[in-house]
Amino acid sequence: MWTRWLRGVVAGAAGTTALNATTYADMALRGRPASTTPERSVEALAIRLGLDVRGGENPGRHRLQGTAALLGLATGTAVGVGYALADAALGGALRQRPVAISGLAVSMGALVAANGPMILMGITDPRQWTLSDWVSDVLPHLAYGLVTAYAYAATDRLS
Repeated sequence: MWTRWLRGVVAGAAGTTALNATTYADMALRGRPASTTPERSVEALAIRLGLDVRGGENPGRHRLQGTAALLGLATGTAVGVGYALADAALGGALRQRPVAISGLAVSMGALVAANGPMILMGITDPRQWTLSDWVSDVLPHLAYGLVTAYAYAATDRLS
């Protein structure tokens, strides 16, 4: 079980790298700013937990940015582990599917894991998103899912 868990960590980390690379490429190509929803989510979560993450104007903003980035890495890795555990629970059935199909399923899981809490906290409302907003969100998560599924399948051949 630990091997499968570790394979999920590796796959999730690879997928997170693909998501970040896709996001930064989009920002560079279109000249769009970074999303503020991760920082706003961290701040809202901290308020709900009674924590003060700001500690001053600039240091506080930087803490929010750093914490949001770390939370994104943790989420991506956790979804990779979730994929590995789901595969184990299904007797390896996910690995028997084409990587493209598994990748789409992982993409959907990542979209829910990333956006669900933000929607529940009122940080964002996908019903209000423009086509550009959807592209900026879906394409990186699609890259995440495909790379995560591929990396997980590739590590199966190594174990």
